[in-house]
Amino acid sequence: MNRKAILQYLNCPSDVDERTNLLIDECIEEVKLKSNFKTVSKRMSLTFNPLKIEDIDMELQSEDLNLYFEGCHEVIITSCTLGPMIDRTVKFYEKIDMAKAVVFDAVSSRYLEECQDAYEKEHIEENHTFRFAPGYGDLPLDYNIPLSRVLNIEKNLGVSINKGGLFVPMKSMLGIIGIGAERKKTCGTCIKKGQCSLRKVGLRCYVND
Repeated sequence: MNRKAILQYLNCPSDVDERTNLLIDECIEEVKLKSNFKTVSKRMSLTFNPLKIEDIDMELQSEDLNLYFEGCHEVIITSCTLGPMIDRTVKFYEKIDMAKAVVFDAVSSRYLEECQDAYEKEHIEENHTFRFAPGYGDLPLDYNIPLSRVLNIEKNLGVSINKGGLFVPMKSMLGIIGIGAERKKTCGTCIKKGQCSLRKVGLRCYVND
């Protein structure tokens, strides 16, 4: 796993002490042992003016997606989870060892990203954008609800969504990927670059391997 990314989740410098490094190693092994990664995806047609997923007649009211999906003709809606054991373990450590709970949570978040990245790398051959998740930019979080129904994540992944649009188990996510044009995460093309608190101190929200 990418340790630099884990440290960014923890908001830690790269030169952490030996105790923290050992704790990260311990959590990496435990997260891999207790995770049950599952993913589900559907590919659908994309049209513009207005931006719409044609197959389900869903308009995407987002200027950000209009920009990022320029040149794309399809989208892949995808969702994934690490399963309920990760959430249970975080809650357990919150009661007995808060430091480990924080590290375990950060490691599991990164592990979910890496598992999904690996899946996409194996299964998407065309030029494509990065995953754009509801709640990022101007795409409302409540888009999680109709998009999750498209994928039937409760049946396929064992994941539900609460009234606020958040996933249960928490270590789950949903994203939309544009197909037909390549878009990579960079600070220069980010829609939040003007007001990014990380960028102001020389950090970024993503890590290149």
